[in-house]
This record gives sequence, C-alpha cells and structure tokens, in this order.
Amino acid sequence: MEKINEEVISILVKLTKNIIGDKAVELVLSDLGENILGRQLVFAFAEKIQDLFGEKGGFSTMRQLGREVAKSMMEQNPREKWEEVMELALNELGFAERVEREENAAYICKCVFYEILDDRNLKPVEHSVCWAGWGFIEGFAKQMYGAKGVQWTERDYENEKCKFEYIRA
Repeated sequence: MEKINEEVISILVKLTKNIIGDKAVELVLSDLGENILGRQLVFAFAEKIQDLFGEKGGFSTMRQLGREVAKSMMEQNPREKWEEVMELALNELGFAERVEREENAAYICKCVFYEILDDRNLKPVEHSVCWAGWGFIEGFAKQMYGAKGVQWTERDYENEKCKFEYIRA
C-alpha cells in the first residue's frame, strides 16, 4: 500500500475548504507542524477539525469529506468502474488495504489509522478520522446501491476490518 502523499493531502484540503471554508481550513493547518507527514498529518488534521468544531461537528465534517472524496472519484470514472474504484481507492490514497463489498455491507480492511487509534485507547469511530472512511463508503453506497445511508456496526479485530451496513429503508 502506498503512503499518503502530498497530492492526496492537497486533494483532501481542497475538498475540506469546500465544506468548511478557506479560513477554517487555514486555521486548522496553521496549528499543524511542518514535521508531520502522511497518516500522522491526516490524523492530526482530523483531530484539529474536531477540536475546532467539537466532537459532533468534527465527525460530521469528516464524514462529509469522505462523501466528497467518493463523489469526486465517481465523477472522474465511468459508472461501470465505480465498484472497482470503491474497492481500490482507499489503497491508492494510502488509507487502507481495500474495501470489501457484500450485498448489504462494506468493510474497510486494514485501515492505516487503527494503530494510532489503538495507541490512544480509542475504538473505531471514536475519532473524526474514522468518519471520513464512513462517509466514503456512504457516498458510494448511496449512488451504487440506492442506500439511504450507512451505519458502522462492528470491528473484526482478528481480520482487521470495520463493517458498515447499508440503510435501505
């Protein structure tokens, strides 16, 4: 799996500016040190958004960021490639090994942030960075499967994957 590079971070910053505005993003970035790179930078960015907007505000902002990433990828690819893009995009971005799909659920496998969460005694979806993955799954599920939303249901610790079930009703 590739590491989270500057190009990916630039895309995330641009999409976040569309959600919370230029000034808010600049405020978040000004608090981050220049020595933070890759997954540590993305984690710290999500944490600063959570600090700025509170827990619920951070969660919803990062979830919307995930939806925007999914939307952007769907716009860049023909519909017949969306399943493949959904499955491989998190790997290409450096966030996780892959997304596994089932009829009513999707799994984020081997998330690169899990180790950081574990070191801080946080469980999945207890940090805003997790909500970006949640939004990513949701963005695709709404368009591809007609889901009304997505709900995180569990973490399979042995196989290192988080399950997100589609809400259809």
